[in-house]
Amino acid sequence: MTTKLARLPATSNEAGPERRQSIRHPAWATAKLQSSHGQQTEAILADVSTHGCCIKTEVDWLRTGSFISIGIEDYPTLSAIVRWVRDGSAGMEFLRPIPRERKEWQALLDSPFGP
Repeated sequence: MTTKLARLPATSNEAGPERRQSIRHPAWATAKLQSSHGQQTEAILADVSTHGCCIKTEVDWLRTGSFISIGIEDYPTLSAIVRWVRDGSAGMEFLRPIPRERKEWQALLDSPFGP
């Protein structure tokens, strides 16, 4: 028996559902990145949430699926996975939500600063 299946449209004009777990807050801070292979650079935090952040950087070694450490100033780093990279920006998902005791990150979340 042969059953015909309906074709799905290739694209949609409607925006998909919001997938983020929490609200992103605009930020403007310098972050230090280190790859799991030891490559290091500085980047600008564009926004941050308890579960991830967006950075601005032009490095060529940042790849989707890479594990990195990200930190602010000389504070201990957070572990993250790179979820996307494009046009000098990258989205990161923290492996664990930002803990309340991490005051340097909480200050960014509580800041009214915008671009």
